Amino acid sequence: MKHALPEARPSNLWLLRLSVLALCGALAACQRPTQMLPPAPIFGIQGARQSTPEPNPSALRDDATRADFERFAQFSQIYFERNSATLTDAARKTLDAQAEWLREYPEVHASLQGHADLLGTREHQFALGEQRAAAMKFYLVTRGIGPERLTITSFGKQRPAALNLDEASQKSNRRGETVLVVARGASAH
Repeated sequence: MKHALPEARPSNLWLLRLSVLALCGALAACQRPTQMLPPAPIFGIQGARQSTPEPNPSALRDDATRADFERFAQFSQIYFERNSATLTDAARKTLDAQAEWLREYPEVHASLQGHADLLGTREHQFALGEQRAAAMKFYLVTRGIGPERLTITSFGKQRPAALNLDEASQKSNRRGETVLVVARGASAH
């Protein structure tokens, strides 16, 4: 026995099309906005670190020298526990030294960069990197550094210090870095 489909009338067809269009519109309105993420880095030699732009010491006042920047570089990184943006005691001690240095050179600004290990999703690690950079900024502001001198950036797992998946390598990826930037208009007198 054959079942015949009911004949579609023009008014029913129009109603069906309108319903499908309304459903598509409702689904589009429910979509979460997407967040633009930085592009993935291009890696050269395995294990090689990417260099960050070095500030120009000649744009600072006369007593700020390359040696001052090198001294700062000795304590420019801090490390975090897995899936945490909580500052450790060692991280606070390093940030205290950074705050002291930044108070000495008020014309220098800093980019606070949050990084994460390779063991989570890109989105999760990006958010974690941002939380780490924000924790660094909050701490430095409480130590007397003006918030306008500090910018936060998250690289998530996009700029790893180590590519191996062992714990020691991943621990080095769970870091916050402070990169010095000379303020626009600052010049030697």
